[in-house]
Amino acid sequence: MKNAHLSYFPKGELCQLKNSKFHQPRNLPLLDQDLNFLPCSVAVSKGSESEMKEFCEPGGELPVIAAKKRRATSEHIAGITLSDLAKNFGVPITEASRNLNVGLTVLKRKCREFGIHRWPHRKIKSIDGLIRDLQEEAKHREDDHKALMAVTKRQMMLQNERESIERTPFRELEIETKRFRQDVFRRKHKARALESQSSSV
Repeated sequence: MKNAHLSYFPKGELCQLKNSKFHQPRNLPLLDQDLNFLPCSVAVSKGSESEMKEFCEPGGELPVIAAKKRRATSEHIAGITLSDLAKNFGVPITEASRNLNVGLTVLKRKCREFGIHRWPHRKIKSIDGLIRDLQEEAKHREDDHKALMAVTKRQMMLQNERESIERTPFRELEIETKRFRQDVFRRKHKARALESQSSSV
């Protein structure tokens, strides 16, 4: 029963089927190129040179592979000071690592040496947002001298706190600044709720 499906073929044709279909050729073709490298980055043979031009740059020249970026030297890492870090506190830590030409892990290690356990970008960004809100509020209260003086005083306090965070980035925000920030968030939330109600009506 196992060879019942082969009984339909004569013996001669069965031998040909065995030789052609069921037996794969053992001699596989050898490749002219190492598959571990890109096609245009290796030297090509004369026969395949015309075929390789299709994958290369216009003009038939082989493209130059960009050199791998080297690691920062120990002298460069040791030369990074707190003032160098402070210049980049206003941007995220990934962008700061690119500006300083060091890796992210190296920058975090350098921050721990200066006692910075958390990159202060979010603190400074929050203070900058509060300062912008005060500037807009000062434009609306130009007629009220007393309110304008209070807004200007608050803005100077926030500016001084921002500078102190740049000098000592491990310090937390002042309690008064946190309360003022919560008050600003509450007012913005109420304004958005009123806008949504008026638009729905």
